[in-house]
Amino acid sequence: MMHLLRFPVLLPGLFLSLNAVAQTPADSARALNEVTVYGTRLDQVAGQTGRYVTVIPGRTLSQYPVASLDDLLRLLPAIEVQSRGNFGTQADITLRGSTFNQVLVLLDGMRLNDPLTGHFAGYLPITPAEIEQIEVVRGPGAALYGPDAVGGFVNIVTKTFAATHRPDGVEVGGTFLAGEYDLKSTNAGFYGQDNGLRMAGGVLNNSAAGQRLNLPGGGHSDFKLNTYSLSAAYQATDKLSAAARASFDRRDYNAQNFYTTNAGDRARETTARDWYQGQLRYDWNPRARTELQLVGTASTDYYLYTPTSAASDHLMHYLNVQGQHQLRLSEKVQLTLGGQVDRRRVRSNDRGNHAVGHQGAFAVAGLRPTATLNLTAALRLDHDESYGTEVLPQLTASQQLGEKLTARAAMGRAIRAANFTEQYNSAIRPGTVPNGFNVGNPGLDAERTWSYEGGLDYVFGPALTLRATYFNRYGRNLIDYVPTPGGEVQTSTGFTNLNPTATYRFAQNLFAVTTQGLEFEASTSAQLRPGLRLEGSVGYTYTHLDVAGDVVSQYLSNVAKQLVSGNVSLVHRRFTASLGGVHKQRAAQQTTPSLTVNDAALTPNYTVINGRLDVALLPERLWVVGQAQNLFNAKYSDLLGAQMPGRWLMAGVRVALRK
Repeated sequence: MMHLLRFPVLLPGLFLSLNAVAQTPADSARALNEVTVYGTRLDQVAGQTGRYVTVIPGRTLSQYPVASLDDLLRLLPAIEVQSRGNFGTQADITLRGSTFNQVLVLLDGMRLNDPLTGHFAGYLPITPAEIEQIEVVRGPGAALYGPDAVGGFVNIVTKTFAATHRPDGVEVGGTFLAGEYDLKSTNAGFYGQDNGLRMAGGVLNNSAAGQRLNLPGGGHSDFKLNTYSLSAAYQATDKLSAAARASFDRRDYNAQNFYTTNAGDRARETTARDWYQGQLRYDWNPRARTELQLVGTASTDYYLYTPTSAASDHLMHYLNVQGQHQLRLSEKVQLTLGGQVDRRRVRSNDRGNHAVGHQGAFAVAGLRPTATLNLTAALRLDHDESYGTEVLPQLTASQQLGEKLTARAAMGRAIRAANFTEQYNSAIRPGTVPNGFNVGNPGLDAERTWSYEGGLDYVFGPALTLRATYFNRYGRNLIDYVPTPGGEVQTSTGFTNLNPTATYRFAQNLFAVTTQGLEFEASTSAQLRPGLRLEGSVGYTYTHLDVAGDVVSQYLSNVAKQLVSGNVSLVHRRFTASLGGVHKQRAAQQTTPSLTVNDAALTPNYTVINGRLDVALLPERLWVVGQAQNLFNAKYSDLLGAQMPGRWLMAGVRVALRK
């Protein structure tokens, strides 16, 4: 705790960032008391969850100074996104000092995390036009959703699958940008509803020749990133409705030094994901509802380290079935019972062929003993072929102290099994595994953690909301990659394709890790004068990790010790001007000598700010858009040697039509 007492005090207004239309005035005023959070499995309002929750309305997404959903997450308070490229190329999502594998991403409550690796968590098979809202829930969620929800979870709620009531009508819109380095960006889609039929779809395409990399061998940060999605729902009767979605994500990009710091790295990567989702919902009466969901997905990853090396080629299949029954027994008692079964498989030429099954049964109860006290208890019985049977409890509470102040607290247990990459990476790779590569460990145990948190929310009104949270997590057997002599790795794994004199990043269970920290957020929506609003939020997070033993890990060391992110916008009928950015301070990391003369070193401290200006040609219908990524041309790297782009300018138009 003494570490927390020594954290530096940041000057107010160090910077504000991101387009503040994350909350319209109405959203800001009702954020804690009225906004529904579907990820709690009880459809609770945010102020009753006992958690630090951020809800981003889908209708505001087109106005952010970003070009992809993971870039948007990067700029929200109290969430850290470690990127390997802008425009959605690749990003690792972390919450509260977690590793990227310890955050669960959901689409309408169904798991998105790829069974191969957590690096693909940001490959979201959804387009912004379909999104009702994005929910970021910090703290454990394993009692609700099973493994991986250690640091928290992100739930994307869509218009066609959500249990919401929207008026009939049609919305069509899009943002079309062109910019430097042959950039072309398209974000377009539609939503329509009429007589019980709902349909939505869209495209999200980003491509560019890319900026020149200051790395051995040169190259450019080129990318082609394409997402297509179509969904529909039909209200067959007053009680029965069905929904379906098909989406396709295709990515091709320069992956040079994404996963290694080797000077000989010339990697290129191509990925694909096909996502098919179905849902049946039956409303027995206003107090009881049953849902059944099915997801089938197939994904591929083709990784070429150098033009002359043998490619790593992977095919993943994932099948997930989930059912739940929600019941409101009274105004004071809610209950959800359900179960989930999934199976994940991989066929790989360097990791082998593997399959693992998983099942879980859960119960969630929401209690309201008094008008100001809310309690939520969750319990999950979880079974996985990797770790056996586990019991995962969770308890949260919120107490309203007057009209403006709410106190909240939560505790819970979480578990995470090693994915196929952590277990088998490079196991049967042809030839000798190059120096500096990540090597899997088939003998890994599952991670087990306990988390605790407490916080306060103070709502002055639409003009200002303050939030503060203390969190503490203790984990055993945390999995990360540690530099290890090749001879030791060979002895531990029995892999015959390793060089005993080389050094590899070897997946290991660290003895124990204690993570604690503080989160602060201030948000505002102020009417400066008629027709002109100032909207925004700023967050500061301090994180301290105590790793037992003298261990230098690969990804855990990337976690920011101090993180500032937030948003500010001037919103007028004729224009919207916004800034978005992030500031990180973290421990310096020793780099490979062959790369220290270049820009491949992990940057311990950096500030990146984006800017955007929308000027209306036809109010509420047509805008001219100018946008700058990395406005002040910061030179930085988030992970290993993956060099992030410098300043990138673009311009275009935005269209929104409604009927």
